[in-house]
Amino acid sequence: MKKVFLFFLIGLLASCSFFKKETNTDADVIARVNDEYLYASDIQSLTKGLKGKDSLDVLKNYAENWARKKLLLQKAIENIPEEDVGITKKVEDYRETLLLYEYEKALINQKLDTAIRQKELTDWYEKLKGDFLLDNDVYLLFFIKLKPDAPNLADARKWITKPKDDEDLRKMEGYCKEYATSYTIDKGMWYEKENVLKNFPVGEGDINSLSSSKTFREFKTDEGSWFVKIVDVIKKDEPAPLEFIQEQMVKAIIEKRRLQLVERVYDKIYQDGIKSKSFEILVK
Repeated sequence: MKKVFLFFLIGLLASCSFFKKETNTDADVIARVNDEYLYASDIQSLTKGLKGKDSLDVLKNYAENWARKKLLLQKAIENIPEEDVGITKKVEDYRETLLLYEYEKALINQKLDTAIRQKELTDWYEKLKGDFLLDNDVYLLFFIKLKPDAPNLADARKWITKPKDDEDLRKMEGYCKEYATSYTIDKGMWYEKENVLKNFPVGEGDINSLSSSKTFREFKTDEGSWFVKIVDVIKKDEPAPLEFIQEQMVKAIIEKRRLQLVERVYDKIYQDGIKSKSFEILVK
C-alpha cells in the first residue's frame, strides 16, 4: 500500500505546473523546499475574491500542505530508490492510461449517439428479458390524486369509476388536467408492492381486491380523494416488464455503442498505421 501511495503521490506532484526550479520574482515566492519553489501567482485563483487576512490564511495553509507533501516525497525518494519499485515505468503507464481515458472521453462526447428508438429498445428487451427477473411482484397502477377542493366530485366519480362512453373518458381527462395534483390514466406505472403501500393510501387487502377488480376505487384522505386501479400483475422470478427496467436497458444499449465506437476508432487508427507504414511488428 505504501508503494501504491507513493506512486500516485509522485504522479500528482509531477503533474502540477507550480513545482518550478527557477524563480519568477523573490516577492512572488510563498514557499520553498530545498531548491523547489511555490509561487503565489500560480495559485492566485484560490484567493480570488478574498482580501487581507483571509487571502493570507489561504496562501499559508496551501503552502504548508505543499511543503509537507514535498518533504514526504523527498524522504520517499531517499529511502526507496526509483529502480527498486519501478517508479518511472509506473508513472509512464499511468500517464498513458490517463491520456487514453481523456481521449476516449472526448471521443464519446463528440461522436457517441445516445438517441434510442423505441423499436431498438423493444428488440433489446426481447433478447435480454430473461436476464432481468423480478425479485418481487410488480403491479401496473393507474391513479388519480385530486385536490382537496376539487368540485363536482359526484360527477367526476362517475366518469372515473363507471365511464359509459368516450365522452365520459374525455370528461375524466379534462377534469384530471384541471383538478388533479398528479395522475396517470393512459399508460400506467409499474410498482413493487412495497412502493404501492408507501406511495398510495392502500393496504395489503386493497392490493389484492384491486388486482381482481381492475377498476378504479376511491380512497379518501386528508389531502384529497385518490382513485387507484391495478390492471396487471407480474410475479416474482418472471421477466420484468420493459417499463420497469427501461433505464437499465438504455444504459446497456449506450454502453454497447460506446464500446463499439472506441473499438471502431482504435481499429481505424491501427489500419491507418499499417497503410502509412508508421510501425512494424518485428517478431516473426
